[in-house]
Amino acid sequence: MKVGILGAGHIGKTLVRELSRTGYDVKVANSRGPETIDASIFASGGRAVTIEQAVEDVDILILSIPLNRLPEIAPKIAGLPEDTVVIDTSNYYPMRDTEIGDVEAGEVESVWVSRQLGRTVVKAWNAIGSDSFARLGKPAGHPDRIAIPVAADNDRDRRVAMALVGDRSPGASSRARQFTVLILRLARCPMHWPLRKDPGCRSGEICPSLRSTRGLATRRAIPTRAFLCV
Repeated sequence: MKVGILGAGHIGKTLVRELSRTGYDVKVANSRGPETIDASIFASGGRAVTIEQAVEDVDILILSIPLNRLPEIAPKIAGLPEDTVVIDTSNYYPMRDTEIGDVEAGEVESVWVSRQLGRTVVKAWNAIGSDSFARLGKPAGHPDRIAIPVAADNDRDRRVAMALVGDRSPGASSRARQFTVLILRLARCPMHWPLRKDPGCRSGEICPSLRSTRGLATRRAIPTRAFLCV
């Protein structure tokens, strides 16, 4: 399977190394040109290319760039076939990205991203720190394997992304699922940042704003698998 990656930062580098190691045909581009990408990440395969080459003839395109850079990428991926799976690994950090008005007003990040790109996206690898992602991956069946959430608007994209996540990154053991549920039960629903409240909210129940597939995304860098209203 052919994978293009835009972004050679911490997450992008790890994806190049590990997806190449597991047999994917990987190419990666950044905004400064292929000659600026650290050659050490290609020890297991993969290659540095231009942005135009990275989005050409791929089954999966992974966007691993700051959220505020996504609108300028939109024209470059406009020609992607409809069946190309686009995965976004980014989160919204106002101090880095500058404030995005629609997101500040309550729009879920992945919905905002979809509007900018003019197509649906999958969210993955955005709920783990880059250092943990690089160092803590464990093979299937390992008792300390941890969970990474995947969210998509349709079953096909979700299956493709989950297969990719499972091949490279921590999957879910029963122990990990218990830990993840604990985190989610204690997390505050992001639709209520800072004072918003969905009119359908009932304390202790899953927030209705996040029940739809589109709602299974992230807001302010917090995974929203099953947030409880507060």
